[in-house]
Amino acid sequence: MAYRLFGWRLGPAYKDWTYDDITTSGYVVRQALPVGLALGIVLAVVFGLTGSSPARAIAPLVGVLFLAFFLRRTLADRALRQQGFAPNGDVEATWFDDDAERRRRNLIGTATTAVLVVAGLTFLAVRRA
Repeated sequence: MAYRLFGWRLGPAYKDWTYDDITTSGYVVRQALPVGLALGIVLAVVFGLTGSSPARAIAPLVGVLFLAFFLRRTLADRALRQQGFAPNGDVEATWFDDDAERRRRNLIGTATTAVLVVAGLTFLAVRRA
């Protein structure tokens, strides 16, 4: 689940699976479902705590999904780089085989993503209240 929600780097044991997942059709849809569900829960909590109507966030969320559909190739290329791959499937990241470095990158990326998402939703909820 952390791979889907935060781009968790999986490492050498999952090299073939990760590359195939990102490069086969439907990658953005496979990513969007769990991220959308998690974002919906966070959205409901943040908007509930601030007293704003969650319906006000529908337009920005639909816009993001619409944009993701048109940028799906760019998003897949970014995911390949994030996982340490070159477009042809070769590993190009120096940290790929280093479990400690990969774990550090995962934790920093997860914390940063969570803070930015909650901050963005809070800004949206308070600004639109």
